Amino acid sequence: MSTSTDKVKDYLQRNWFKLGIALILLFVALKKDLSFRINLNSPVRMEQAPQRPSTPARQQLKTPPPERYTENTQQTVTAAELPATERFDFSGTAGSRREILAVDRLAQVDEGSIQAYIARFSKVAASERKKFGIPASIILGNALLHSLAGTAEIAEAGANNHFALRCTPDWQGPQRTYAGQCYRQYENAWTSFRDHSFYITTGSFSHLRQLSDTDYKGWADALEKAGFSQEKDLGRQLVKAIQVYGLEKLDRR
Repeated sequence: MSTSTDKVKDYLQRNWFKLGIALILLFVALKKDLSFRINLNSPVRMEQAPQRPSTPARQQLKTPPPERYTENTQQTVTAAELPATERFDFSGTAGSRREILAVDRLAQVDEGSIQAYIARFSKVAASERKKFGIPASIILGNALLHSLAGTAEIAEAGANNHFALRCTPDWQGPQRTYAGQCYRQYENAWTSFRDHSFYITTGSFSHLRQLSDTDYKGWADALEKAGFSQEKDLGRQLVKAIQVYGLEKLDRR
C-alpha cells in the first residue's frame, strides 16, 4: 500500500506542472460551457429603438410657416429704388398705371445733356421770340419735351426735327417715317426752330400771337387746346419743364 502511495506521490511530483495546466484548461472549458447553457436558457429580448423623452406641450417644436412665393409677397418699394422706366405715376385709375409722358422721359435724360442743350439753343429761342412774339421759354420747353434734349431719334442728325412736327398737306420738304408716322425732315436744327415758329403762329395757331411773349402759361394752355401735339396734358408738361429748368428767365431778357 505504501508502495502505491509512493508511486502516486512520485508521479505527482514529476508531472505537477502538466497536471496544473490540464486542470486550468478543464476549468476554462467547463466555465464556457456553463455560460453557453445559461445564455440558451435565458429569455430573448428584442432590441428596441431608443425612445425620445416626452416634450412638454409648451416646448414642442413650432410648425414652420408656409412657404411664401414671390408673386404673393407684398413689398414696399420707393420710387428711388425703381429703374427709371418703372417710375410711373399711380394717381390715375386704381390698379392701372398712366402712360409715361414726355416730361417723365425727359427726367430720365442725363442732366448734363439737358443743360448743354439749353445752353446751345437758348440764344436761338431768344431770337425767335423777338421775331415772332413767342415766349423763349415756350420755344425751348417745347424743344426739350419733344426732342428729349436732342436725344430722341427724330431730333438726331438726319432728321433734325426738334419739335416732332408731322407732315401736313402743305409740307413740301423732305420727310422721314418713324413708328409708321410721317415727320418733317430739316437740314439742320436751326431750320427746325424757325419752322416751329412759323407753325405755331399761322393757320389754326394764328390766334396765339395775341398772347404776351412773357405769358408762358397762357401759351402752354393754348398750344394744348389747339392740338399742337398728341402728348397728353401738354400744357401742364410745358409749364413743369419751364419751371424745373428755369426757362422763364429767358422771357425777361
